[in-house]
Amino acid sequence: MRWMCATLLALASASTAGGQVLWAGLAAGTSWTWQAPTAPDQNFLHSSNGAPSAFVAFPLDEDTLVRLQAADLPFEPVIDGVGWPGRLRAYTVGIDYFFEGVFGEFVISGGLGSYDLQLQAQHPPAGVEEQKFGWYVGVGEWFQLTKRWRVTAEVKMHRAQNLGNPIVVAATAGLAFAF
Repeated sequence: MRWMCATLLALASASTAGGQVLWAGLAAGTSWTWQAPTAPDQNFLHSSNGAPSAFVAFPLDEDTLVRLQAADLPFEPVIDGVGWPGRLRAYTVGIDYFFEGVFGEFVISGGLGSYDLQLQAQHPPAGVEEQKFGWYVGVGEWFQLTKRWRVTAEVKMHRAQNLGNPIVVAATAGLAFAF
């Protein structure tokens, strides 16, 4: 815990030279599971549940952010031939690189973290709800509203090591604020 606090303080102090010390944002959207176990005849299975996320990010320089993110990704694993509705709760750390975009700032992102499978059942099968390692890559565009506010539009592919090795693609839109 001490190392994490020291790292966050170092990132915060390094980013003060750029003027903005911290970005915070909320987003929501939809998701698709690649070759979902509950629909083996479809390449992408759309989820009717939302895919919310929240993040804080520390600027390393004017074109790079370190992002800490929490996201909920709907996922339905198959256990003993039965689909169990649930979600992957992702806690990730990643790097965002910004480039001049068509209408705003184009962003390429990638990172890794912990993906916690949580089933909606009151009594899920033992040993299924576990935290596992995973990673993500994404692209998006951030549109400037004011000096401190941005509208975000992003598409990310998450790959987790949980039951069935799910690949979930999430498309989100949200707001980001610079402190």
